[in-house]
Amino acid sequence: MMQASRNNLWLSKLTKIDLYQLIEEVKAGNSDAIAKATLFVAHESFGLWHNRARAKLCRHFKNHPPARENCDQMIDAVIQRLIDGRFSEQFIDQLSMAIRLDPKRMHAAAIAALTSEKAYVRRYAEQVIHILNSSSKAQLH
Repeated sequence: MMQASRNNLWLSKLTKIDLYQLIEEVKAGNSDAIAKATLFVAHESFGLWHNRARAKLCRHFKNHPPARENCDQMIDAVIQRLIDGRFSEQFIDQLSMAIRLDPKRMHAAAIAALTSEKAYVRRYAEQVIHILNSSSKAQLH
C-alpha cells in the first residue's frame, strides 16, 4: 500500500489549472486523461480545488463511464470513504456516480454504513438507500 501511495504522489500536487486541463481532456475523450482522472477520483488528496474537480469528474463519469476496472477503482474508494466517514463537501457527486455505476455494491455499502457510530455516515447511508429505492420504484412504472 505504501508503494501505491508513493507512485500516486503527483496526484496530490495537481493545481487548479492542472485539474481544469485534466477535466477538459477527459471530456474530449483522451484515454490517458481518463486513466489519470479515475486515479485522481480514487486517490485521497486535499489540495486547492481537489474536491471540486473530483465532483466535476464524477458527474462526467456518471454519464460517460470509463472502463470497468477504472469504475471499480473509483467505486471502491467511494465505498471506503462512506464507510469510514472520510469525506467532505461535494461527496454527494461521488455517491451519485457510484450509485449509477454499481447500484448493488452501493446498496450493500449503505447497509453496512447504517451501523456506523457516526451519525453523519448513517445519514448518508440512508440517503443512498432512499435514492436506490426511489429509482427502483421509478423503473417499475
